[in-house]
Amino acid sequence: MDFFAAQNFKKISVIFTGSALLTLIIFYLMQALIAVGDVELNEKGIRIADVTMPDRDLELLMDIERPEEEEPPPETMPPEFDMTPPADLDNATPRPKFDFKGRKSGVFADGSYVPIFKVPPLYPRRAQERGIEGCVMLEFAVTKVGAVRDPVVLWSIPSGIFDRAAMRSALKFKYKPQIRDGVAIEVTGVLNQITFIIEDKDKSPDYSPEGCA
Repeated sequence: MDFFAAQNFKKISVIFTGSALLTLIIFYLMQALIAVGDVELNEKGIRIADVTMPDRDLELLMDIERPEEEEPPPETMPPEFDMTPPADLDNATPRPKFDFKGRKSGVFADGSYVPIFKVPPLYPRRAQERGIEGCVMLEFAVTKVGAVRDPVVLWSIPSGIFDRAAMRSALKFKYKPQIRDGVAIEVTGVLNQITFIIEDKDKSPDYSPEGCA
């Protein structure tokens, strides 16, 4: 029995020693393989190519030539009206005449209303074709903003011919409103005469139709 036990113990020792030696050899072999693999990856790994930018002078923003800015157009002025009478008076269009002197019964003082813009009326076609001249006396109110309100015909020569044209024109008049104690006020009873004259070279500058002084 002692002999066989000794033999078995010897076999077990040999097997254990061999296994340990084999394990150690395999361990070192794996370490060597891993080291070789890292070297190959480092040598054969993907390498990003260096990007070389061409030598170029950077243009500074201050060096860039800016386009010349165009000068703003001048403020548009309202068209000027040519008030010169036409040379050919025989073929001239009729000329309505204004009495620009606004009147209110009784009172004129500093800060009173002043006409600043008056629209010439349209000469009625029938009156023009027949050579009819005349005038219309209007009465209206000048509001706080300088507009005309409620024009009324006081009298007209000849009656009814120029009334509508005169009132339509008056509604487009503009006044500087009357100021009292620093406040704009409405003025009623303003009178304005509009005279309708057909141009003629034989008529004097002070000419007025009969009855329209």
